[in-house]
Amino acid sequence: MRTLLAVTLAVAACGEPGDATPDGGRPDAPPGCTRPDLGDGVQAYLTDVIARIPAPRATTAQRLGARTFLADELAALGWQPQTQPFANGANVFATIPATMPAAIGEGKQVIVGAHFDTVAGSPGANDNASGTAVVLAVARYLRDTPCRTAPVVVAFFDLEEAGLFGSRAFAQSLSPADVRAVHTIDQVAWDEDGDRRFELEQPTPALEAEWRAAAAVVGAPLTTVSTGGTDHESFRDRGFAAVGLTEEFVGGDTSPLRHLPGDTPQSIAPFAAYTALAAKLAGQVILDEVSP
Repeated sequence: MRTLLAVTLAVAACGEPGDATPDGGRPDAPPGCTRPDLGDGVQAYLTDVIARIPAPRATTAQRLGARTFLADELAALGWQPQTQPFANGANVFATIPATMPAAIGEGKQVIVGAHFDTVAGSPGANDNASGTAVVLAVARYLRDTPCRTAPVVVAFFDLEEAGLFGSRAFAQSLSPADVRAVHTIDQVAWDEDGDRRFELEQPTPALEAEWRAAAAVVGAPLTTVSTGGTDHESFRDRGFAAVGLTEEFVGGDTSPLRHLPGDTPQSIAPFAAYTALAAKLAGQVILDEVSP
């Protein structure tokens, strides 16, 4: 589900393409506080997840199968999966705990999420197995990040396609006072022109600065847009600092197979490196927020 509102700003991130170093480029980090190599096996991991997630994920039974898959994937990464039932659906999430004290005034939880459901008849490889896989990749990065100053909630929202019902239920269960930021990922698997560009949807000034700093590290151009109709909207409506990441939905370099039977793992395979770049970008943002 997506609506196009307007383009507000178009600015490319600068910096040389590349991956974050294992220590995140922070030589003053406490001893033992290393960061994972963001490029280490992530493309193969994403491709595997996108190929294995049940598809389509539209009916009650199909979405139940997808929830089971996501819970198993979280458990395999060492995190405790939970479900949040709501009318006609249920979200899946895990809270990755902090491992060290935060500075005074910091330590609020960070949320990174994606919807896992599809429209009927579409396998939904791009919309939104790609975003779902990126969130799992962030959970994988955090597994390999021993020093975390704040909890991170990785969440998979149900019934986005029907009207953002899952993310609205999740937002209603939280207080904005307890959350530093919400980051949602929706459709990050199509880059036909090869420019590696992503769109950043309705960021606050502070979140835009965070994403642009991370983009400079991993080499991902960004355009800021005012696109609504996906899960970040549910949180913003309730007063959370929220932002969405997507391919060039406004810019026109977006999948022509959205909501169609052709949205398969095979159709997005040529852009696997682009989806891996989305994971590196999101991972850099989250690690910058919670890792010293």
